[in-house]
Amino acid sequence: MHKILPAILVACLCLSGCSLLHKKKTPAAPAAPRAPAVKTEAEVQAEKQVDKLAEQLKNASPGKRAKAAYDLGELGPAAKRAALELAGLLADPKEEVRAYAADALTKIGPGAKNAVPALANALADPNDNVRGYAANALAKIGLEARDAVPELIKSLRDRNPTVRGYAANALGDISHAIWEALPSLSRELRDADPKVRMRAAQQLGELETKTKLIVAGLTVAMTDRNAKVRSCAVMSLGKTGAGAKSAVPALSKALQDSDEWVRTYASEALIKIDRDGR
Repeated sequence: MHKILPAILVACLCLSGCSLLHKKKTPAAPAAPRAPAVKTEAEVQAEKQVDKLAEQLKNASPGKRAKAAYDLGELGPAAKRAALELAGLLADPKEEVRAYAADALTKIGPGAKNAVPALANALADPNDNVRGYAANALAKIGLEARDAVPELIKSLRDRNPTVRGYAANALGDISHAIWEALPSLSRELRDADPKVRMRAAQQLGELETKTKLIVAGLTVAMTDRNAKVRSCAVMSLGKTGAGAKSAVPALSKALQDSDEWVRTYASEALIKIDRDGR
């Protein structure tokens, strides 16, 4: 074994010297493909359970469809592979099925991002519970739900105060997620690759537009006749931080609100906007 090693080293050095003399580089070998991650038995069984429940979402019985949606929600993020099937139930003829589907998407959270268009449409559902759960689901999805911002702003005028509150919370959570994404996009603006810089510039423009819409909508919600909705709006503006600078006059006025919580959240929001803007 020890006699073989020197011979190999000499051969390598000779090949290396020959390469340098001819000023040619040997092309790098392609990277070996990564082996797929091995799933545990528990993960395999969980996927089978999700697939089985997803199949039950097509059942002719409304009760069984609703139960399957509920059970998927109880699995939480592990049920994300059924998000599109649940999104399809948001158009179900039975309101209880639609409500359970929206609630399940809420519990799945960010993994339900593929359901954003259907959830945005569900904000116009005739049932209060469906609209409320849809707004809450969009809040849990966060940044990926930014395309639903226009529909959420409309929901700030919903006839149901609970739905208005959920919509305000959703806008605040999405706005907060947008601001968390800004540092990484700012770094990409200085990337060596012009394609990366171009994409970052486009995304920053999109996020800035969404933030302005969110702040304008929440500012309107601060005038709501329901104190809980006003407090949700003020608290959500606080989450936005420096991006809510245009709402400072309205927040200053809210310091005189008749509701104690609105006054408290307004004070906290003003402090956060000032601190983040420095």
